[in-house]
Amino acid sequence: MLDPERPAADVTCRSSDEILNHPLFASARIAFVDAVLGLYEGDVFQTRLLLEVGRYVVFANIMCMHARYDEADRSTWPTMGSLKQTMLQFGLSSPRRVEAVVALLVHNGFLKTVTAKRDRRVRILTPTEKMVSQDMDWLVAHYLPLQLLFPDPGYAPVMQRDPSFQIAQRFVSMGFASHGANILANNPGMMLFLGRDAGIMILIKLIQMAHATGEGAARGLLYSDIGARFGVSRTHVRDILVEAEAAGFVHLSDRGGQSVQLTSAVMQAFDRFIADSMSGLDLMYQIALPQISAGRSPG
Repeated sequence: MLDPERPAADVTCRSSDEILNHPLFASARIAFVDAVLGLYEGDVFQTRLLLEVGRYVVFANIMCMHARYDEADRSTWPTMGSLKQTMLQFGLSSPRRVEAVVALLVHNGFLKTVTAKRDRRVRILTPTEKMVSQDMDWLVAHYLPLQLLFPDPGYAPVMQRDPSFQIAQRFVSMGFASHGANILANNPGMMLFLGRDAGIMILIKLIQMAHATGEGAARGLLYSDIGARFGVSRTHVRDILVEAEAAGFVHLSDRGGQSVQLTSAVMQAFDRFIADSMSGLDLMYQIALPQISAGRSPG
């Protein structure tokens, strides 16, 4: 059985500032951008299902609850009720919305509801192989920049898609849900994008385009076809960018919505957010890894 009580205070992890100030951070950023776009660009369903922060947090919490599931301990059962309770600390999804996301995951083959063996009145939320694989893809993409920045000793269990580590990482992460909520709270600028359908993907795509021009954020970027890549309308994209302009994150052209420039403010906000997230992921890694190395059985 994995130990959920190992205190974070006893663990040394990479700090946000250490990550952000690394000389290879810019390379790690674009590697992350490319990896995430590789997962979702062109897959309209995956984008709409997972890449709005409230829906993704439901997905991730189900994976974490599943990793902690012990049939003999009713308090660990991943039920709809326990999921709703867990989601309260994030302030992202109402109980009704949680139900809607779960129904969508079930309908599209990511999740099953299985009758509990010890109480046939209870339905257990059970990830399918499709959901487990999607979660592993997410972990690989998000640990990739850490692997590039700190290759020695590196993050081999993640990059090699070790299923035991996946369970250990999700098991540990369940105990740090408040840490994830704090990352979101401490990066309000990114919530402008995270809280909208495909919003974060629109920003990530613009960052990739800016990098590809070789002129960074200074050159106007045509965004007329971005919505189609992620299953949202051009109007939806422009609405997000108009809001981003009001926040000082972009400059829109005067020609009716054809081009946009990213400002240094949005790049700083994005970099701080991913550095905070990477620091949190490293913390989860450092707590989970010794438990796998010691040969303890997950679950």
